[in-house]
Order: sequence, then C-alpha cells, then structure tokens
Amino acid sequence: MAAEVRRRCTALPPEAEPRVPAEVMLEEAERRLDEPRQTTVRCVEMRARQVRALYERLDRLAGL
Repeated sequence: MAAEVRRRCTALPPEAEPRVPAEVMLEEAERRLDEPRQTTVRCVEMRARQVRALYERLDRLAGL
C-alpha cells in the first residue's frame, strides 16, 4: 500500500499541493511500520490506523 502511495506521490509535480502531506504521511508510516511487531491489541490498532491512513491518502491522490 505504501509503495502505491509513494508511486502516485512521485508522479506529481514537486510543487503539487497534495504531495507534501503524502510525503509526510509516508515517512510516518515507514517509521511506525518498521517498529518490531508485538502481539498486543495496541500494536494491532496502531498498524490498522496506519493502513487506514495510507488508504485515505491513496484515495486523495487517485482523484488527481
């Protein structure tokens, strides 16, 4: 999912308004998803929120 968001983000011109928030969100997603997995509800919830955020950003980029 992150790879698809990154692909669409880099296809935008550098000055495109949606590009900056997408890049920031991708950096955060990479940082959080690189953390070691734990078998806790909190860890699962965090990962689910991150995946949801990736889908939301992808939807915003898809409309461009």
